Amino acid sequence: MKLIGKGLFSAVLGTVFALWQPAHATEPIRIGVSTYLSGAGAVFGVPAQQAARLQVEKINSAGGIKGAPIELTFIDENHGVDNVVVEYRSLVESGKVDAMIIGLSSSICLAVAPVAEQLKMPTMLWDCGTERIYTEAKYEYVYRTSDYTPSNNVATALYLLKLMPEVKTIAGINQDYAFGRDNWAAFRGAVQALRPDVKIVAEMFPKLGTSDYSTEISRLSALRPDVIFTTLWGGDMNTFVKQASSRALFRNSRLVAANGESSMQQLGKAFPEGAIVGMRGDSWAFNPAMAGNAEHQAFVTDFEKSTGAYPSFPSYHMAQAVRSIQQALETSWDGDRKTLQTALLKGWSGLELNDFTGQLKIRDDHQAMEGQLLGVATEKGGQNFKTLKQLLVIPPELTSPPAGVKSDEWFKTLSPEILQKVGTPTE
Repeated sequence: MKLIGKGLFSAVLGTVFALWQPAHATEPIRIGVSTYLSGAGAVFGVPAQQAARLQVEKINSAGGIKGAPIELTFIDENHGVDNVVVEYRSLVESGKVDAMIIGLSSSICLAVAPVAEQLKMPTMLWDCGTERIYTEAKYEYVYRTSDYTPSNNVATALYLLKLMPEVKTIAGINQDYAFGRDNWAAFRGAVQALRPDVKIVAEMFPKLGTSDYSTEISRLSALRPDVIFTTLWGGDMNTFVKQASSRALFRNSRLVAANGESSMQQLGKAFPEGAIVGMRGDSWAFNPAMAGNAEHQAFVTDFEKSTGAYPSFPSYHMAQAVRSIQQALETSWDGDRKTLQTALLKGWSGLELNDFTGQLKIRDDHQAMEGQLLGVATEKGGQNFKTLKQLLVIPPELTSPPAGVKSDEWFKTLSPEILQKVGTPTE
């Protein structure tokens, strides 16, 4: 019997081993992304786009995911809901995408979610806040990595009542569409459940894109409420604050901005001293708790070098969505193109992120749960925009209704005792 030579045996064994190994993808992982790339929403949407690109560049430079690079295709939400749905369908039905990241706007998310389910396309909602997504329907293919309306606004109410137990009057000014009205309803509902003695003295809903807030400011100046609550964002927030500050509105009333962190850099020194500020999650570029996280510091540095600004919460929300795809595939995918979408959905189920973008966990209804970081705006020497002090993270179990329960029903179960479970903001 003739023996096989060592060299030939090794070659044969190597060939067999190579055939046995799971195939690693060489085609790109194609992801479609919708965000505002023009119009008033671009102040949120473009930084989020930049965050997506930075994350993908980092992933690709490290060899991609199982050998596959990521390719991004962007949709501009400023073209309207119907157009986004048409473009979403076109990308999916033409086979040009493997997954989608959708929705700065709640209206976009509400319109796209049932289409995603119909087309069986793995879709991650990256920023929209409406609670209606998972209280009005159940989805197999649609997940969300950002917080949503109840958590951000209930946390803001808890922070306010803990920091200002003496508060007696509150006025609200929020944009006249679903996001503004839903945010106000959640904040008001929480305050009234926890402190029924607090009076709501005004509810204002200016139109999106309002350029002159003089009527609202005059009324607020006459009422002199202890607190002015707002979820105005982007250009509307900046315009309102500038006009209100010029008339000294915040001398007698404290601004409470549940998502105000995104305007702090843009407004610079004009941002009101002492304002209570939230950021729709627990991610902040200057969070001292993240100072020792090298990956976070690298993200902040790279973002600032690339854009000339520091990342705010929309950029972190987008980074979370991209990271969710990366982590899901790295843990659940064998590299075979045929199993990519199945592996992605498997990886999203119960996903936990605990990295530079903060901490979150996706619960059974596909909604992410994350803590809410709030603070008080204050001057910082050598910096041309305000920073935050008296930081406090409020955990999601205190701020979110159970899966499937609408917030207005959940508010009926709240009692003032919940405030004892909230820490005290300290200097």
